[in-house]
Amino acid sequence: MAYIFKILSPIHIHSGEVIKAMNYMVKDDKVLIFDEMDVIESVKQQELLNDELLRNFASAGRRRKEYNKTLDYYIDKGIIEKSVVDKYKLKGNNYTEDLSGQEIYRTMTNLQGPYIPGSTIKGVIRTAILYDYILNKGIEYIKDAVKFLNRVRHFSIDDYIIYGVKDGWLEQDILQDPFKFLGVKDVNMVDKEVGIYEETIYNINNFIPGNVIETVEEDNKSEQFDFEIRGHKKLVGKYNQEIIKYFKDEELRRVLYQYSKDIIEDELEYYRINKHPLFNTKEIIETLEKIKAKNSIDSPVLRIGKGKGYKSNTVALAIKKLDKDYYTQEIKNIAKPFRYNKNYEFPKTRKFINPSVSPKLLGFTILEKVDR
Repeated sequence: MAYIFKILSPIHIHSGEVIKAMNYMVKDDKVLIFDEMDVIESVKQQELLNDELLRNFASAGRRRKEYNKTLDYYIDKGIIEKSVVDKYKLKGNNYTEDLSGQEIYRTMTNLQGPYIPGSTIKGVIRTAILYDYILNKGIEYIKDAVKFLNRVRHFSIDDYIIYGVKDGWLEQDILQDPFKFLGVKDVNMVDKEVGIYEETIYNINNFIPGNVIETVEEDNKSEQFDFEIRGHKKLVGKYNQEIIKYFKDEELRRVLYQYSKDIIEDELEYYRINKHPLFNTKEIIETLEKIKAKNSIDSPVLRIGKGKGYKSNTVALAIKKLDKDYYTQEIKNIAKPFRYNKNYEFPKTRKFINPSVSPKLLGFTILEKVDR
């Protein structure tokens, strides 16, 4: 069966790279992003040893942003050839108030533009399956797991579920990980433009500046893709049979729907309780309600990438749903890192983009079936 993604809110999946100030320029409301080698090759011969240029190559990101000059500065000073302007690799819509000089944290891009890695999609499916599995097992199963993990701290709850405990010990053998049966390829986006946003951390009492990030834009959609189930009869018997049963298209959609439904409801609860006079929680709640209404078993919502939050990346929400008091008591032993403000339910922070009077959440997309 074929699927596409439709992006409901900007998505940032950090590639591990940053765009230095001298590798982009702002033109009108667009950010033109250049390959560093093209910039280097466009330096005029007589300016190759320009002291200012060399300092920026070496130290961008470790100084105040006003000292990091963008590409147009070097063009205007005659250090870099004007012809480089026609060599930009990617165009971004600029939503920042003052971008100049800041490094931009890259989302995943390839020669065709932004994309969603198959490993990211597979990770969401994996967590949704484990979430459903725990809800079916019940709170006593979790309590036994936490007791075991408190004694053997180098394992996680995921390990406990996937590999199981035999004779009081857990053996982590990645060759017996049932999720190796599930394959998802990287998914390219149709629209190649990206968005450039300033990220802010909202932690109830105050606002903490985050990074400038490059995102897949909302309303973009992906190329078609499918899930590949690689099960082999001779190998299936070695794995947790209760997990193997999830590896069907209809079951994958069901657990994704349920997982997203519960995540969205938990987010709504958070924003209804935790308010700040300078933060427009009303707009956030309205957006979440609209996303919740779109979520269905046939077309489940997924939350991926940066900003999706601790509960969207772990089975913690399942523990909270089974026993909220136990969750509050034990989260310090389950969460990594486990430091948190005891006056608030963990986690007490959320990330958003745009000004606080009109904030946006990151990471929502919807999976839709399509005819080939």
